[in-house]
Amino acid sequence: MEKALLIEKAKEGYTVCYQDQCPLRTQCLRWLVGPHVPNTHSSYRCVNPHFESVATNDCPMYRSDQKVRFAKGMTHIFTSDMPKRIEPAVRYGIISLTNRTYYFEYRNGSRLIPPALQEKIRALFRANKWTEEVQFDDYIEDYDW
Repeated sequence: MEKALLIEKAKEGYTVCYQDQCPLRTQCLRWLVGPHVPNTHSSYRCVNPHFESVATNDCPMYRSDQKVRFAKGMTHIFTSDMPKRIEPAVRYGIISLTNRTYYFEYRNGSRLIPPALQEKIRALFRANKWTEEVQFDDYIEDYDW
C-alpha cells in the first residue's frame, strides 16, 4: 500500500482504528491509515473500541486492503434490443436500492459502482427476464474505502 495514499486519506478525515489486538488489523484500511493522522489535527474520527464486534474476525468496521473491481458508468446498460418494459423496472429498482441522486451519479460515472451493487443490478435484470450479460461502461480497480 502506498504511504502517500494513506497520508492523503488521513488528511481527508477517514475513520481510523487503533485496535492493536484486532486479528484483521494488518489487512484493514482503517488500521493502516491510523498512524498517518497528522499531529496538526486536534480531532479525528476513530472507531469506537467499545462497539460490539470491533477487534474480532467479524468486525463491521473492517475495510480490506485488497483492491476490488468497481464499475464506472452505465450509460450503455440499456440496449436498443432490450424490451421496453425492462428499462423502467431496472431504473426504478436501482433508485430504490440507492436513491435518485446516486442513480444519476452511477449512471454518468461520477460515483463508482461497488461490486455488491453491480450484482444487485444484474439481479434486477435477471428478475425482469433479461438473460444477456450486463455491461457497465468501464471498470476500475481501487480500494473499497
